[in-house]
This record gives sequence, structure tokens and C-alpha cells, in this order.
Amino acid sequence: MKNSLLYKRLLSVGFLLLVLAACADASSSEGDEGSSDEDEGELQESKLITNWFAQPEHGGNYAALEQGMYEDEGLDMEIEPGGPQVSTTQMVAAGEADFGYTQGEDILNARNKGIPLVAIGAIFQESPYVFISHADAGVEDFDDLSGKTVITAPGVGYWEYIKEDFDLEGVEEISYTGELSKFIDNPDAVTQGYVTSEPHVLDKEGVETNALPIHDSGFQPYSNVIFTTEKMIEENPEKVQEFMDATLSGWEYYRENSEDVQSFLQEYNPDLTEELMTYGAEAQEELIFGGEAEEHGFGYMSEERWSTLQEQMLELEIITNEEDPSNYYTTEFLSLEE
Repeated sequence: MKNSLLYKRLLSVGFLLLVLAACADASSSEGDEGSSDEDEGELQESKLITNWFAQPEHGGNYAALEQGMYEDEGLDMEIEPGGPQVSTTQMVAAGEADFGYTQGEDILNARNKGIPLVAIGAIFQESPYVFISHADAGVEDFDDLSGKTVITAPGVGYWEYIKEDFDLEGVEEISYTGELSKFIDNPDAVTQGYVTSEPHVLDKEGVETNALPIHDSGFQPYSNVIFTTEKMIEENPEKVQEFMDATLSGWEYYRENSEDVQSFLQEYNPDLTEELMTYGAEAQEELIFGGEAEEHGFGYMSEERWSTLQEQMLELEIITNEEDPSNYYTTEFLSLEE
């Protein structure tokens, strides 16, 4: 009788242990499921490197960062300002950043060296680059640059094109550093600059100027081109799409609310003034949202423009390799209208 009672008690204890074990497994399973959901909600780290110190020309990306648009798309985004000694193409190619800003010609230069970069959008439909001269220097067209001191980046595509196409002679070339004193002190000098910035800065210095848009020379690459690598597009297209979706939203926000982003831009570039940022936002409006972007949408790029640029650079012997444009640009990550 005692053995029978003991046996029953052992069975009860065993059953209780089984129940407790099952509960523990269920609790553990629920915890694992919670961890899985948590992992899925983690943000992907990403970095964009711009082509200069923070400016209104980068306003949409900073707006997307400040307004949490990258985070909404699942990205823990960092924006690193560029500068005169920074090569965005090399940094992106080396994997130090996922995305970068550069000029259209730099994409072709990189690919000519075997660096597989791909343009995925163009901030500027028309280049903001201008040649700035003193108002009384008599520089009304590109032919008038003969005999002048021209301050520009050495070997840059538009300058090689202008020298060749307009048969310039007697030009003294000085490397551009972003500093304007050499231009201000020399009434015969001409300097490269952005229409969104330098004309305003010089006006505040009391220097009257004229500006020749580089776009009018016939050399017309897209500017502030957003790019990444072939590897990124092949291995993580979702990340590219998330980045571009947030960037588009940021530029739409900046277009209507640029003054709200000014203090955030100043955190990255304390030298910016509210007056300069307001001037820049207004000056770039048509260059970004006008032209073909007005018809097709923000960031638009056409095969015709890219093909023409490649032909011009081949003729100038800046590059030697000819490629199908679909190798070095794509619009698949843009929200375009037909």
C-alpha cells in the first residue's frame, strides 16, 4: 500500500516537472521571438559623404537627417561633410561610406580607372558652377577668358572643354582652393564658384561681379550626383532604395521649409549665415527642381546627357574607355513620372 502511494506521488511530481519544463520552453520561445522582432527593428548603419562643407546645396539630406526620415526608412545615417582635400569617390570605393556626392564627370573618371561607381540620382539638373569675373573686366562670354588669370581646379572637365572649344590663349591658371582673396586682389582674375554662394559672399565684400554659367558653355554634366558602388546595388538594393526614398522626402521638405533647417546646417558648418543660406536656397531652386526634373521628378537623369558627356570627355582624352551608359548610371531608385 505504501509502495503504491509512493508510486503515485512520484508520478505526480514527474508530471509537475514536465509541465514546468513545458512552460519554461514556451517562455523561452516567446523570448526568442521577441529578440527576433527586436533584431528586425534595428537600424542599419550608413554614411553619406558630401562634396563640400555643409551648404544649402546639401540641404535636403540634412533635412532628412534632422527630421528622422532616414531613421523612418530603417537607416542610422551619418552625413560627413567633404572639403578641398577629400575625395568622395575614393572613400565610397574603399567602403568608408555607402553613398557620396560628386560631379557627373567624376563618375566617368573613376570608371575609367576601373573603379565601379554608379550614379543613382542628380541633385542639380543644371550645374551651379559659374565663372565669376569683376564687373568691369569685360568678361561677357567664354571667349573673353583669353589673357585672363583663371582660378579653377586643375584638369577639371569643364575647364578643359572651354579651353579647347573657345580656343583660349594666354591664360594664367591658378589652382582653386575655395579662398577668394586672390580673385578680389586681381581685377583681371576670374574664379570658379557656385552661383549659390560666391556671388553673394563677394557682394557682401563690396565686390561687383559678373557670372558665366558653366552650363552655357556646352559642357553639361549633372552636378551633385548621388552615387554608390556596383557592389552596394547588387548586394543591398533595399538599402539603396531606403536611402533614396528618405533623400527625396528630405529635399521635398527642404524645398518648402529651408529656413527650418538652417540651424541644423550651422551645426555642421558654423561659418554659414542665415542670409547666405536663404540666398543659396533661392538661387538653387530652379537648378534642382526645374528643367527635366520638373517634368520627370527630382533626381532625374537621361541617357542622352550621360552619353554626350562621355563623348566630350573621350574627345578631350580625359578618359579613354567607352561604356554603355547603363553601366554607370541608373534611375531605378528614383520616383519618376513617365
